Amino acid sequence: VSRHLVRPLIRMSLALQYQVQGLTSLLLQKDAEIEDYRESGATLSRDRLRTEPFQEETFQQNFMAESLPQICDGGEGQAFASALQQLYTAVTQQEAKQARKRQRSEDAEDPALAAETAGHSHTPPPSQENETASSSEGTTPVASPAPKPRLPAAKAKPKKVKGLFS
Repeated sequence: VSRHLVRPLIRMSLALQYQVQGLTSLLLQKDAEIEDYRESGATLSRDRLRTEPFQEETFQQNFMAESLPQICDGGEGQAFASALQQLYTAVTQQEAKQARKRQRSEDAEDPALAAETAGHSHTPPPSQENETASSSEGTTPVASPAPKPRLPAAKAKPKKVKGLFS
């Protein structure tokens, strides 16, 4: 649940926060540009296009008072709009890419495992006696008790992202 729902939703929330910050900054820049035009004598040709300068505090208060109740009253079918579905898919795909990068870097850090994977992918696992003897000597065994055969990183197919909308 955490990997497929909670973490992607938290990351989606962060992405949307960054987007809101960027849009707020853009609105403030546009207001400054419009103010500069006004100061230099420019006028609107159509009064219906006139807007008030953006005030973040007022916007947040209006959102909490007006928009949020409408969103919360929405039916269950509106929970994930198509844009949010796309964002969820993008977030889960990014997580999968990062997991593959971590896996590859872990494989690259362990040259014995990489050599074993590349050259001897079908070798039988070491016997329990050999593993016990090597662990009692204070060394770490190269293979786990039930190793899974791994494909070399260059030939590995990317895993299909599993999530709510996949």
